Amino acid sequence: MSTDNRKKTYIDKAINVFKQEGLRLSLEEVAGKMGITKKTLYNNFTSKEELVKACILSISSDMQEAMSGLDDPAHSAIENLRTGFVKLNHFFYALSPIFFYDIMRMSPNEATAEHLVGSGLFQAKMEANLRKGISEGIYMHSINVEYLSSYISYSVFGFYINSIIKRNPYLPKSHFEDAVEYHLRAIVSERGRELL
Repeated sequence: MSTDNRKKTYIDKAINVFKQEGLRLSLEEVAGKMGITKKTLYNNFTSKEELVKACILSISSDMQEAMSGLDDPAHSAIENLRTGFVKLNHFFYALSPIFFYDIMRMSPNEATAEHLVGSGLFQAKMEANLRKGISEGIYMHSINVEYLSSYISYSVFGFYINSIIKRNPYLPKSHFEDAVEYHLRAIVSERGRELL
């Protein structure tokens, strides 16, 4: 196994441990729960902070992958929006609130930087989706693309992050699907309404 593949395997295992336990564990405890030695982890990561940063970057990459289909040219804008929100729902639901809360509390700089990258990418993908829908004639031509993409970005990320920070136990599993259907009803043209 190559060094990169081995590191990726350790990062994936560490993410699973952090999702269950949060970030409170020592590097030795993390290694034990991963089924490896502390020395093995130190051979691949110089510190717990480096391991956590690698985990945050991996999660950010997964989130970017979840957003990638929002402007897929092979499908309609409506299909892309629905598919993209389903993927985001799976992504955020799999991201443990304990882990997410700990990342925000213990690694605020990395979490904020990756949040800005993720929310910026999402907003750009939303803008592309809205423009695609307008050009397809299935979204209304009067949409203010910049405003609406910003608003939807906030309604997705802002609501989720606020719920996590406040430890809201009532965040429904269907939040993203509900949000996309709500927004679609507001932005589709008459032609687009037939696709709903």
